[in-house]
Amino acid sequence: MSIQKIEPGMPESQSADILADNLARLKALFPELVTEGTKGPAINIDVLKALVGDATVTDADEKYGLNWHGKRAARQLALTPSAGTLRPCPEESVDWETTRNLMIEGDNLEVLKLLQKSYAGKVKMVYIDPPYNTGKDFVYPDNFQDSIRNYLELTGQVEGGRKISSNTEASGRFHTDWLSMLYPRAKLARNLLRDDGILFVSIDSTEVANLRLLLDEVFGEECFIIDLIWKKRDGAPNDRNIGSVHEHILVYGKTLTAGSARTLAEDRLNLMPRTEKADAEYQEFREPGGPDPRGKFRKIDTTANAKGGRDVASLHFGVRNPTTGEMCYPRDGTCWRHSKEEMDRLQADGRLYWGVNGTATTPMRKLFLSEAKPGMTTPSILPDMPLNQHAARELEVLFGQKSVFDTPKPTELLKLLAHLGCGRDDICLDFFAGSGSMGEAVMMLNAADGGQRRYVLVQLPEPIGDSSESRISRDYCLNIGRPPIISELTKERLRRSGQRIKTEGHNSVDVGFRAFRLDTSNLKAWTPRSNDIGQALLDHLEHVKSGRSTNDVLYELLLKLGLDLCVPMQTREVAGKAVHSIGGGVLLACLDDRISATEAEPLALGIVTWHKEQATAGEVTCVFLDSAFENDVAKTNLAAILEQHGIAKVRSL
Repeated sequence: MSIQKIEPGMPESQSADILADNLARLKALFPELVTEGTKGPAINIDVLKALVGDATVTDADEKYGLNWHGKRAARQLALTPSAGTLRPCPEESVDWETTRNLMIEGDNLEVLKLLQKSYAGKVKMVYIDPPYNTGKDFVYPDNFQDSIRNYLELTGQVEGGRKISSNTEASGRFHTDWLSMLYPRAKLARNLLRDDGILFVSIDSTEVANLRLLLDEVFGEECFIIDLIWKKRDGAPNDRNIGSVHEHILVYGKTLTAGSARTLAEDRLNLMPRTEKADAEYQEFREPGGPDPRGKFRKIDTTANAKGGRDVASLHFGVRNPTTGEMCYPRDGTCWRHSKEEMDRLQADGRLYWGVNGTATTPMRKLFLSEAKPGMTTPSILPDMPLNQHAARELEVLFGQKSVFDTPKPTELLKLLAHLGCGRDDICLDFFAGSGSMGEAVMMLNAADGGQRRYVLVQLPEPIGDSSESRISRDYCLNIGRPPIISELTKERLRRSGQRIKTEGHNSVDVGFRAFRLDTSNLKAWTPRSNDIGQALLDHLEHVKSGRSTNDVLYELLLKLGLDLCVPMQTREVAGKAVHSIGGGVLLACLDDRISATEAEPLALGIVTWHKEQATAGEVTCVFLDSAFENDVAKTNLAAILEQHGIAKVRSL
């Protein structure tokens, strides 16, 4: 056991904290008395009055639900538009031109906002594994005023960055910060789901109660489907008397179109894949007339306990044994499970099993393998799933060294969830991507069943510290020439797992991804300078920020116009200018920095010709740089020609 160094700020380095001691005593006597305030623990005066019998307390403010200080601001955060964009990173991607998968590096709150136009109502499944709020994980504060600046500072991408710290109990805002972090993200994620979409959330016992209440509010408690239990370890930790060996996976549907959570589950969730163990229950039993030609079956009891409100009299009748001719009745204390009509039907169809020699005193019902469901019902305690240690071992094998990630989820677990929640051509979103387990799981599932599922992963570029626990991960990033941040490990895992799937012979599987990075908008905001208005006007003549590429601007247009980030894109030279056609001509863009009055007409006519070739259905948007036009005549002529030929939506940046 190592000797712990006493650092400034630790309890051992300070005199007694009398206020904290008083608060601890009150909390020990009356736990409901202490609540969370803006500056730490606070005393609920109304509760105190009730405890001492003060008649002035009322229930006017009491209501059922989950409330915390900052909930209103958290709700507002989800409604505040993002001022950012996603910048393409082809050099960090795999199969950029052909892939339909996305790996986005950035604050997931801002990314979820930016995806709203392009992916609202299109995602079939959302899986997240958020911080569990144990005091060791990262829950950073969102900034209502300038969220992009806040993100860049916290992740060390701009000067004067703030230190990232865990959400410890010492902050006095243990639950508050966590709820405020998760609430707006859950609201935005719900918008992205299809009406038949499914949400899976991994959590442990620390916040499962609060998470249920939060999701009940966001999705509606009637849309709660099930609390799945995953056994994450074999033995309980030996440092306590009772140790947790499981985690929860809460499952919600987006909308309730049927009558209950049960029908919701049946409508939205796929069956589990059948296993050899399950199929082994079906056998080819011998009977007097030979094996049943319908094949293997398993035996189901035809009797039930004669209690529980059953109409015992109507379910107590004789069934004739076809071999012996004798009448068979239910045993004492039991009755038949089926009506006489149903038992007669089963008998006539040879669906009652009377034993090898036909002399069984009670028949069993045959359930044929050929008539079984194509899958299995998912039990609430997930069976035969790998443990945490297996997930760590997976990464060790993949990276060829000791695990570079602390707590990855097993790929088989996420593969099962993707199977339950996604169809073969659906989109799966994970905006707490971590090591990228969900991306690998989707690729593996596609390799197994020939599906074309797509993944969208979002991971914060959280800096990897230089502590002894983090050194392996940090050194790995530096060794491969990448900055020491978590999202680099995510991308590297996707590259390695994709390559492994290809080497296994699954060449038709999409193992690539398009990488994007969250940043401020490519377009300059008007920033007046009272001391030099003239220079401010000159600076604003160019509306695109310096250092931003044509691709940067094009993909911001995709986001703002609601187009898929993997939509096909073509480029053609028209009148000496590069013109881009996106989505089969839904968006046409010329971002050349110079369009003279003489060039305007041939450029417009060339765009019209290409537009007609593509025969684009629906409205077309055509975009140019405002500063590119030599004068107003060039701009007016070009717009007029386009409008004459059916392209009325012309915009400039």
